[in-house]
Amino acid sequence: MCSNYQDLYKKGLDRGEQQKRRQQELLKQQKLRRQQGQDEARPVKKTEKAPPKHRKQRANDKASPFRLQLSEWLRHKPDNLGEWLLVPCPVGRRCMVIATNGKTKVYNKAGREFMKLRTLLPGDGHVQKCRTVLDCVYDEETQTFHVLDALSFGQQSLQDCEASFRFYWLRARFEEEDYAQKNDRNNKSFVLLNHYDFEDASAIEEILQKYPIWQENQPKLDGFLFYHKEASYVCGTTPLVCWLFSYMMPDVVDLPVNGNYLAPEDYQPRLVLQYMEEFDEKLKQLRKQRPKETAKKSKKKKEEESQTSMETNKEEEEEDGDSDEYAGLKSLLDHQRRLELGELDMDCEETPSAVDC
Repeated sequence: MCSNYQDLYKKGLDRGEQQKRRQQELLKQQKLRRQQGQDEARPVKKTEKAPPKHRKQRANDKASPFRLQLSEWLRHKPDNLGEWLLVPCPVGRRCMVIATNGKTKVYNKAGREFMKLRTLLPGDGHVQKCRTVLDCVYDEETQTFHVLDALSFGQQSLQDCEASFRFYWLRARFEEEDYAQKNDRNNKSFVLLNHYDFEDASAIEEILQKYPIWQENQPKLDGFLFYHKEASYVCGTTPLVCWLFSYMMPDVVDLPVNGNYLAPEDYQPRLVLQYMEEFDEKLKQLRKQRPKETAKKSKKKKEEESQTSMETNKEEEEEDGDSDEYAGLKSLLDHQRRLELGELDMDCEETPSAVDC
């Protein structure tokens, strides 16, 4: 191993230790916040509180009031894997689904609305005086939303609840109602992804050796998410939700996977931390190229549109604007990243501290 690789490897180890410390600190903060919330909820003494200030939304404001929870690379094997849950993630488009006031809207990772539909979710279905907020991966080919997590479900707020409780609550709700069945009142399928407890070694071994995970390999597996059982939902990047591609599992957490999960040619098991660094750098460069690609497409599109009527131009721009931009980024990510959760856009970025809502 040459010296620069050794430096990168040491840096990766250092970042792994930093991640471990941030995980511990964030868990303490979240536990304290939950305890404070419980104390405030106790009817010991009634005090007048000023109503919370809400951002006034304009009629044409299509921005999501929430942000998605983003993962980090899992740079070290947790001291106690039994404190974590494993979630297989399909290829698709990462999004947030919000059902409220008799409507369901879908927002991309940047918080931009890109779809409206009718669903049976509380807030849009039978019960409309509530709100459901789901963290999903959308598979366009099958018209299916694969549910990762939730900030709220009907009357139950889940954002400050532990991950283990959120997943339990979601499982119970999806067993009560068939959200996967498409009809006039439920335009798309909603399927809850399975969560596997590392305390159940046989279940973990079974899912890691299963190929394909989903019938007929539809959707395809993109990788695995690790959720700390006691973690609250964080709007932003958090070290308490981590990510690995399937071929990284043996090298980071010492767990073998099915041999059909092949690594890229440039991947070296002994240099997995270096690979993460290089992967992030490639992704950063691709994102820098995105404005240039968009500008070229925009220029070409204007030249083509100049040959048609103004009315037709306007209609095409409204219909194709969002999908064109998405397709440009998707083609880049598909080629370089092995589909970074499709445009699931599940960033494996790391910040000094997690950003709470």
